Amino acid sequence: MRLSLRNFPPEIVIAGGTLAIMFLFSLLFGLPVVAPSGDRAAFVGVHYIYPLIGVALLGVATLIAGKREIATSFLIALPCYVVILFAHFNLKLWIPHINPVMYDDVYWASDEFLRPVVDFCIYMRNHVFGFVAHDSNFYMISFIALFYTSFLYHAVKTPAQFRTLVVAVLLLQASGALAYLIAPALGPFIYERGVDPVITGGQLSMLEFYRNSIANGPAWLAAHGGVNFTVGLAAMPSLHAAGAFLFFLFAWKHGKILLPLYSVILVFILVTSIASRWHYVVDAPAGLALAWACVWAAERIMGKAKAPAALPPAENPVPAAA
Repeated sequence: MRLSLRNFPPEIVIAGGTLAIMFLFSLLFGLPVVAPSGDRAAFVGVHYIYPLIGVALLGVATLIAGKREIATSFLIALPCYVVILFAHFNLKLWIPHINPVMYDDVYWASDEFLRPVVDFCIYMRNHVFGFVAHDSNFYMISFIALFYTSFLYHAVKTPAQFRTLVVAVLLLQASGALAYLIAPALGPFIYERGVDPVITGGQLSMLEFYRNSIANGPAWLAAHGGVNFTVGLAAMPSLHAAGAFLFFLFAWKHGKILLPLYSVILVFILVTSIASRWHYVVDAPAGLALAWACVWAAERIMGKAKAPAALPPAENPVPAAA
């Protein structure tokens, strides 16, 4: 029997392909593959992996209940997502070594041209969303909440769509890491401070890591990359905007009850990403477009995966009786 990619679940193909791309870049550019350690491992878990652990537990429960097909889709999701995140954050750390040309000056010029939009976002964050304390880290908490809520909601309420959601998220994390390499940028915080002093402190710490990585090369990255696993700087596109929009799209299609909450969180994330100066204005629509493309691709991938195979024609058809 000839082995084909079609014989493997899409989640495994996407995860394996992303891992292969990561190792290819590592070999071509002599870059170290690092694993998260210490606080960084906990950070990655809380932000990205723990939501799927809950789904894995649901998978065990459905397996015990005899719903083998649903359980399998749940249990495949977790390891594939872990692999994708591992590759994603390594690629993000390697950005300045793979493509050292930064486009911050171009994006900053676009921000100056679109200054009314920047000022509007700052006003929205300080006044409309002023009740959210700057030191609450609600920007990340709300983003994490979308992961928890979406994975668990669609696993329970729309299990037929759950795998499509997982595939879309896998595609977003994988393609997002590669999109960072096209026209990379650090972020507008290198030109001006954002409205949140707590976020500013984190930005400056990440900038220091970036400068050390550039100055000292792959050997330094190998020694310090583990404890700084998630501090790679990348502004274009905005994957926070992309992730929020992806979950919003799924709520629109398959979970209308989530829309009021998700609409508020989406607007908050879009506004805060610019007001905090994590992102240039153009980063947001680029992220939204990427999210839409990943949902579109996931729906078609899963549509083909679910389509029943056509029966082969009979080799020796029996003639009809006279």
